[in-house]
Amino acid sequence: MKTDIPKIFALICCTMVAYGCSTSEGSFSVHNLGKNYRTNHEKLVPGMYHHIEKKDDVVGGNTSIRNVNAENLVWKGNPNENGYGYFQRNRDLGQVFTVGGTEDVILDALVLRTSRGNNAVMKGAIGAKMNIVFFEVKRSGKGLSINENGTTKGDSATHGFDHQFNRADDYIEGATYTFLHHSIGGSFPDIGTTSQFVYDNGKGEPFGEQEGHLIFFRCDFSERSEIVLKAGKTYAFLIGFTEAASSRGLALAISSEVHTKEKGDFLRDSSGNIRWGVRREGNGDNPPMMLGNSEPPENKKLKKALLGQSLFPKNHFKGLEPTSDGYPDVDTYRTLQFYLEVK
Repeated sequence: MKTDIPKIFALICCTMVAYGCSTSEGSFSVHNLGKNYRTNHEKLVPGMYHHIEKKDDVVGGNTSIRNVNAENLVWKGNPNENGYGYFQRNRDLGQVFTVGGTEDVILDALVLRTSRGNNAVMKGAIGAKMNIVFFEVKRSGKGLSINENGTTKGDSATHGFDHQFNRADDYIEGATYTFLHHSIGGSFPDIGTTSQFVYDNGKGEPFGEQEGHLIFFRCDFSERSEIVLKAGKTYAFLIGFTEAASSRGLALAISSEVHTKEKGDFLRDSSGNIRWGVRREGNGDNPPMMLGNSEPPENKKLKKALLGQSLFPKNHFKGLEPTSDGYPDVDTYRTLQFYLEVK
């Protein structure tokens, strides 16, 4: 009897993808869906998407992924900011979610949306290759908790973009992230760059909207990336740029519940499951070393060390663990506008 080696190998590869073997790898393509995305509810499962109503478009949040090369990293040197004297760090962003319902699903695509910010689509994003990584998320023996970083209701945070709010420095503890699958490719389409913010004109309508603002884009996974996600289990995805270059950044539409002087509390999806945003920044050191200087240091060794903290290490897509804690911002109360479509 002749053994069909190719078929056996293919079956093994498919099984590895479905059950999260550490060698699991695939690809995806990115497509411009324009300003409107018609949600196909047959492809959406509770917990696997977060929709922002149209009336909230012009008041929604703005947070960015970026991968800028060492020669073009921005020096954070303004003493009026919360923490200064370091290079702005490269960043991947993503989302923790739980598969609702009672049936396992096969992942088909991820739909995201650009923001209303001036950095919604930067020049270096056009044509740039992207990466998406999935993790399985589990609770440690002590369970999940929110570390309020010593600042609670009514306090000012120790750091954070809106550090007048005590929640701005809160982060999740008690979660473990196990690598599941890595998808490579996905050149970002030419949807037009942005240079200004979209504002509310007072009538609940956008003012100053440019071509690249509030664009939906679909990351369509290849067959090898159509992984099986199990009902009731919690996962996370992270998206970012493959290679560093000048002005390589993309800001995504979000919802945020950080802007309150209330005690920290978990965000939950429509089924009551806890979810939170995740990120990876630079080499993972947190917080970064800060000199308190308005200009970068002239000392080459010191400058190299600072740059090393802000640049991604090699193969960081598999090796750098997600976290909700960053500097200056955290993602504990941030939810991407996302739609994980299933087959």
